[in-house]
Amino acid sequence: GIGRRGKREFRARGGPHTTLRMSCMACCGGEARPAGHIDPKTFLANERTFISWLHMSVTLGSIATALVAIGQASAATLAAMQIMASGLLFTALTFCVHSMRMFNRRNKIIRRREDMTAFDDFWGPTTVGLLLTASWAAVFGLALVKLASNDYFHDSMKVWLTAQQS
Repeated sequence: GIGRRGKREFRARGGPHTTLRMSCMACCGGEARPAGHIDPKTFLANERTFISWLHMSVTLGSIATALVAIGQASAATLAAMQIMASGLLFTALTFCVHSMRMFNRRNKIIRRREDMTAFDDFWGPTTVGLLLTASWAAVFGLALVKLASNDYFHDSMKVWLTAQQS
């Protein structure tokens, strides 16, 4: 039956009051094992998640580096590109710190065989996602500012507006 904390329990052959906690595999249709066994796949899944978060932060860091390299090509866009690159680099570092913190936290939960309901994290990905959205909005906004400061853009808009008014 279901135990006090919602974990599956089964009655051992030792008597009606003897219960053993079961691993998640027992309730998911897998082989029933005592709770003392930790499947190695659990550690590997935690590590795989950590590596995917680091992959995303390296991608953002690479984009930030490319923006700095592109911005140095012209002196007019250098300040804007450095602002965009700094925002993306900050977001990449936040990804790294969050992924390392969650990897260590989940590793402790797995090793201590604690309750798996504390395994998820709502605020971390939400915060990092909002930072990523703000970074890309800043990139887009600064690109629009650069476009609006372009004389060719102003001339083409004047031609378009006069054609619409006629």
